[in-house]
Amino acid sequence: MALSAYLAQKFPEIAAHWDKLGPLFVAKTVPAESTLLAEGEVATDLFFVMKGALRLWHNSEGRDVTLQFFFENQIVSSFESFYLDQPSAFSIESFEETQVLMLRKADFNRLRHTYPSIEPAITRFICERFIAYRNIFFTQLQDSPEDRYRQLVVDDPEILERVPLRLVASYLGITPVSLSRIRTRLGEN
Repeated sequence: MALSAYLAQKFPEIAAHWDKLGPLFVAKTVPAESTLLAEGEVATDLFFVMKGALRLWHNSEGRDVTLQFFFENQIVSSFESFYLDQPSAFSIESFEETQVLMLRKADFNRLRHTYPSIEPAITRFICERFIAYRNIFFTQLQDSPEDRYRQLVVDDPEILERVPLRLVASYLGITPVSLSRIRTRLGEN
């Protein structure tokens, strides 16, 4: 599998050396509803989504809490687990058939040591991820469920087009019934 143009642009050092680095990335296709990382396991892989969709989620006392969705050209792992070699607080699961490029931690470390100029791009990427999580957290605290839904319609319509509504409700921090009521109030199907 070739590196997508988007990922090549985001990580030009990888693209420049793809002929040598490509074999480190393992192509894998997973069916919908497959677990790539289970909560409590140590993350040993990074996943580059080439086609399909994944979600990062947490089991909160039996309640499914979706933190983020990942579509084409996005990278996902439980980064705290990946970097610190500790059990993950999150699971990663597909909800569509998904093609990924997997990069094992040992290969990731080899890549970083062989091409140290990639480190700023990796650091920037991780900082962007944590800023996104912080924004999601503040939105959950500050905005009403209806306001969160309206913002999702504006900011991330792809989520509403591709993600099952029960997962959208989990992402918004509400029940599917509440989501249905909000959509009815706003005149949506």
